[in-house]
Amino acid sequence: MFPRALVRTTHVALLAAAYFAAAKLSLLLAIPPGYATAVWPPSGIALAALLLWGRPLWPGIWIGSCVANLMVEGSLLTAGVIATGSTLQAYAIATLVRRALGVPRHFARVREVVVFVGLVAGGAMIAPTTALLPLATIYPLNAPDLAVNWWTWWQGDICGMLIFTPLVLSWTERGIDWSRAKVLEAMAFALLLVFAGDIVFSTGFGRTFVMVPFVIWAAFRFGQREVTTTSAVICAMALGYTLHGETGPFASLTRNESLLLLLVFVSTIVVTGLILCAVLAQLDAARENLETRVRERTALLAESERRFRLMVESVVDYAIFMLDPRGNIASWNPGAERIKGYSAAEIIGEHFSKFYPPEEIAKGKPQWEIEVASREGRFEEEGWRLRKDGSPFWASVVLSAVRDEKGTLLGFAKVTRDLTEKKRGEAELVRAKVEAERANESKSQFLANMSHELRTPLNSLLILAKLLADNVGGNLNEKQVRFAQTIYASGMDLLALINDLLDLAKIESGAVTALNIGPTPLEDIKRELDRLFHQVALEKKLDFAVDLAPGLPPTIRTDATRLKQVLKNLLANAFKFTPKGGVRLRIAPRGSDAVAFSVSDTGIGILPEKQRIIFEAFQQADGSTSRQYGGTGLGLSISRELARLLGGELHLDSTPGKGSTFTLVLPLSDERAATTA
Repeated sequence: MFPRALVRTTHVALLAAAYFAAAKLSLLLAIPPGYATAVWPPSGIALAALLLWGRPLWPGIWIGSCVANLMVEGSLLTAGVIATGSTLQAYAIATLVRRALGVPRHFARVREVVVFVGLVAGGAMIAPTTALLPLATIYPLNAPDLAVNWWTWWQGDICGMLIFTPLVLSWTERGIDWSRAKVLEAMAFALLLVFAGDIVFSTGFGRTFVMVPFVIWAAFRFGQREVTTTSAVICAMALGYTLHGETGPFASLTRNESLLLLLVFVSTIVVTGLILCAVLAQLDAARENLETRVRERTALLAESERRFRLMVESVVDYAIFMLDPRGNIASWNPGAERIKGYSAAEIIGEHFSKFYPPEEIAKGKPQWEIEVASREGRFEEEGWRLRKDGSPFWASVVLSAVRDEKGTLLGFAKVTRDLTEKKRGEAELVRAKVEAERANESKSQFLANMSHELRTPLNSLLILAKLLADNVGGNLNEKQVRFAQTIYASGMDLLALINDLLDLAKIESGAVTALNIGPTPLEDIKRELDRLFHQVALEKKLDFAVDLAPGLPPTIRTDATRLKQVLKNLLANAFKFTPKGGVRLRIAPRGSDAVAFSVSDTGIGILPEKQRIIFEAFQQADGSTSRQYGGTGLGLSISRELARLLGGELHLDSTPGKGSTFTLVLPLSDERAATTA
């Protein structure tokens, strides 16, 4: 067993070596005078080490930083001050993160991601602020240059911690189980990621949003380890192509402007990945909890049903006995002895009213049952009966009159079945239903909270990009503004995707926010859709028309907002997949009580074997279509669910190479009142 001090010394030395090696590699991307870099991985490695193995390892950070900075032009004093700032920064952030989150190997809630990002963003100011004085002393930097260098330093530290700390932490925890199919999927994922990254960052198209679906793919299909790894790879490609290859959407800007836009891009990718992982973790936990409770209740009900079935199938579970015409007991079977508690010697000759509660005897109910059975031939009911010990039980009673060939009344055959267990089972079902309704309400509240928490951090990132795109100060030229607009548009695409995911989850759970049923003028639908898509048709040089067939009423009764949402999605898809020809929306009667909205195009069409799966979430016709035309495969799934919600259907008729027709059939008049979930 090694001494504890020796083990700690070894850990300090290893941390110092790792910090030094990472620093030397990172300084290759440094901006003069040699200290500020776009991403500073040592900061992320240092924070992860202090979180995993304790804050007493801080000397390793100081030693590694000091040695690395000594090898850059500067004095021992400068290197020491910079090392002190880096060490203090890692120590402070590690202390705050441990206090707020513990060791976040896996982010299980969105709040944890928000807290972590906030602590990292604030704590990352320590090192650059501490380094300002020695840098200003050695290098003749004016105030603007010093501010730019401070900003880049801060950016490098925050990017390093956002990328590498979750990466290191997640890889210290057991990940998903890797089956052969999962390994093949991961290999395909890696190849597509590298291929897409090469296209995005080696050309000037500026389609950075293409990388976002890979983060979503990793979150849904793998786990946090793979999401953090994917984010690191995307950021590495962005930095490598931009700073060294000098290609891609950020390369044409000045170095500091490129780094500013890279910060927005990197932050968007990393934070989006972590938030998605946290959301999925919360959903998984809620689903597992609900499934566990359902299994437990189902097992209890199944056991109760099994016992009840065995009782029914066995003769001893029925009390079968005979009464004479006056109601006295004439025979007694083992089932009656088991259910009622009386032996044959105790009960034969006694009146059957002994099995009734006193209040029913006082009302004359036993005699009334005999009279009904004698008159109608049969009497049947369920009610409370009493056993020998006075305990009540719920009984199913059938009393049949027994007559001879001449019709003379010989007596009565009575069959009593103990339904106490069934009564309890029904009560369990009622309780289970109440609990299921409560769980559904909790899920609806959860979705509402997630909608807010997902948008809050993303809106902050969008605000930064929008400020750049607005160029209020006039500091950016036209091309730079266009690049900022590209990032803003990518963020808006991500926000729309999050809205689609939440919308789909709400629809499938029955938690749609509202249905506003009311009169909807068809002419208004026509004018609005024509106005929205007319310019799209002109830009793509396609014919476009919205036709109202004869015989239509002026209005239909439905939810206009949901109807427009479905039609806009169908038209947008039609334009996207139609390279030439035209797109047409025809509104025509369908029978006497329905109306059909048919969106037809002359586009690429859909193979027959793919026509069913495209209505499932995240499904598209094929991989090449996804790469060429984009999209996540959520639109048609949401449209189908909205069609069902509106009381209608969505049909598809398509021929590959000739085009497709999507037809939404709705009732002319939905008589439901406006509902709110």
